[in-house]
Amino acid sequence: MLEFNLDGDLFTGFDASNAYQRVAGGDPSAYGLSQQNNGQAGSASDPLSAQDPISALADDDQNQQAATLKPHRPALWNQGTPSQHHTSQPAGVAADPSQADQGSDRQQDNSDPAQIDQLTGGHQDGRAIASAQQPASAERLELDPAHPADLNTAPPQLDPLTGDTEDASFGFIPLPSVFEIDPDFLSYLGERAEVNNLLAEDRFDRDQSTGTETHYNFTWGSGFSANEGSDYDVTDSFNNAADIGTVAYRDDQQVIGTVGYSSGRTRDYNDFFSFHAGKAGNFDLSLTGLSANVGLALYDEAGSLVTWSNKSGTQNENISTFLNEGHYTSRIYSYNSSAWNNNGATAFNLNISRQADCFEQLTNDLIDDNSVKNATLNSIKFDNKFSRNDIIGILKSAGDYGSVTGTELTDLREFWNTFNCTMRADLSVLSEKVLFHDDSNAWYTGYDSIRDDLGDLEAGSSTQDLNLLIGKHMLGTDRPMIHSDVEGNVVGTYTQAAGSLEIDGFDASDIDQGATGSCYFLSALAGTANDKPELIEDMFTDNGDGTYSVRVYTNGKVDYVTVDSMMATSATGRYIYANSGSDGGNQNIVADDNELWVALAEKAYAQVNESGRISQNGRNSYAGINGGNSATAITHITGLSATSEAVNLSGFGGVSEAELISYVNGNRVVTVRGFNGLATGSGSGPTNISSGVQSHAYSIVGYDDTTQRFDIRNPWDNQHLSLTHAQLRQLGADIRYSLS
Repeated sequence: MLEFNLDGDLFTGFDASNAYQRVAGGDPSAYGLSQQNNGQAGSASDPLSAQDPISALADDDQNQQAATLKPHRPALWNQGTPSQHHTSQPAGVAADPSQADQGSDRQQDNSDPAQIDQLTGGHQDGRAIASAQQPASAERLELDPAHPADLNTAPPQLDPLTGDTEDASFGFIPLPSVFEIDPDFLSYLGERAEVNNLLAEDRFDRDQSTGTETHYNFTWGSGFSANEGSDYDVTDSFNNAADIGTVAYRDDQQVIGTVGYSSGRTRDYNDFFSFHAGKAGNFDLSLTGLSANVGLALYDEAGSLVTWSNKSGTQNENISTFLNEGHYTSRIYSYNSSAWNNNGATAFNLNISRQADCFEQLTNDLIDDNSVKNATLNSIKFDNKFSRNDIIGILKSAGDYGSVTGTELTDLREFWNTFNCTMRADLSVLSEKVLFHDDSNAWYTGYDSIRDDLGDLEAGSSTQDLNLLIGKHMLGTDRPMIHSDVEGNVVGTYTQAAGSLEIDGFDASDIDQGATGSCYFLSALAGTANDKPELIEDMFTDNGDGTYSVRVYTNGKVDYVTVDSMMATSATGRYIYANSGSDGGNQNIVADDNELWVALAEKAYAQVNESGRISQNGRNSYAGINGGNSATAITHITGLSATSEAVNLSGFGGVSEAELISYVNGNRVVTVRGFNGLATGSGSGPTNISSGVQSHAYSIVGYDDTTQRFDIRNPWDNQHLSLTHAQLRQLGADIRYSLS
């Protein structure tokens, strides 16, 4: 006969003749809830009290001994499944084979009928096991675009006859080797490896196996009660209940064990098992396989009785009750008048499960594909909210067999149509772009500034294309093109930026324009930071992993794009494009501790340009946002309507002095553009400046009643202006401002 401890490990050092035996019968009259029927002299306690009725275990010395014993016995409790230890069931214990822990692949709802050919690794119906099913390599794929030779990692070739290397003078013709690799192709591979490596991270894993986790609590072969030593059992008291883990929908916890056996005058009267209810709902506790009369009780974390079941004879005990999220303890209790024999002892099978709530039942009915269903149900196992990691995990679940099937695509779209209203706003918009249509889906640029074809997700799309769409919209890996020199060579590379989103809030002085003509956008950004900083704060959602969801308004709708903190960097390690200001216009070193919000906002504007919804040239590039209308940019940033008017002294056909003062002091977002090739310093008269400043956009951030001058900020972070209304009119200024 086989004996197991709480880890399910087989005992080998005991006399099989002393192994426990299931004992039929038992006097039902010896059971019950009354104290006089407990058969324990000197322990007149309520049998449904959470405290152990055995007086010996109530002794402080015993409890102290228990506290010191448990840490030194790590093998006495098992959190694993039977398959992790031994496949045989002990004699006399009938375990339901349908409750075995299930494997983790596409069929995650435990209903996969497909059998795997142990020789070929393929299903009998001809489907090949996808590479995702194979054990993952311990090393990530790293490709350095700057060193294409890194891809040629073949060892030196040896002559099988002479042992000479390929440099030897005779007897060897070397195998072909790679001497040159197209750097564009290398970058192509690297971009795909980048996305695949990100999606392989555990935080996006929603394909965990589900099913019943089985634990063991058997009698020792020496005749002692289950795992008892020095009159102490790890399951004999409420305070030392064995923790069997979390119970959630489709994640049952099962204990196979024995109770009621005795050794000398010591009887195993109680087995306590604690568990965590992962989410509020209806929970079922069942006690089956009984050969004697025992009871089942349930207590809350404080030890108060919740409910119990105590049927006569060997009937199964059942509890069904609503539980809030939290910790609970189940108790199997056995009373017998005699401590000298095993009458009343029994094997048992305790199963604790949670019923599906309406949210989970809707998912069951809505989604057909098992991989998508499993990922969705795992995402709401502990709450009814879909986090960013949940949604990414659900999206990537459709690529488990190398491509997206029609059923998987339909299920993903049904999932979005049903649950998008429960998602965070940015996640709803971004996942919609992955699953449906967006003009930007046609291409993927990545980090090499080379535009590759991609396309909308459709039935038959490869797993790689699915991953690229997820990377593009959810992970921020599709970065804008960096500009090229006259020979077409990309000037710069992407580098991880250091710093934080903001330092001491959002301010117009944070802005410093870089090497693209985005003054219209940056002046609108500065004006918004000056007058409506709360809109800038709301513009960014920190995803906690170096990426940000950035909100813009396009075509009258709220739109989002994901950007990461990789920034276009020059050969000297400095920002090429917009960066943090207040330093007179210097381009900061990317690796320094900088304020990132300006660079992130400009990068997001370049990325969303590819959607074709911001009236630019529709390319995911910094060059694509070169030149534009600051009134339009105000609307893109704030969602507010904006207009443009010339400066006029009287207000007829333009903005009067009084109106402009009211706009500036009234917290409108105000920019100014024009100047006819002229500008002015702090003096009273205009001076000629270079033609490169013509049609430059500035933000008006204040008005001085004493000097009657407007404070005009240059997005270059230098050459700021102070002008009167008359000077603005003389210079042909064009005022662009929000209507509220």
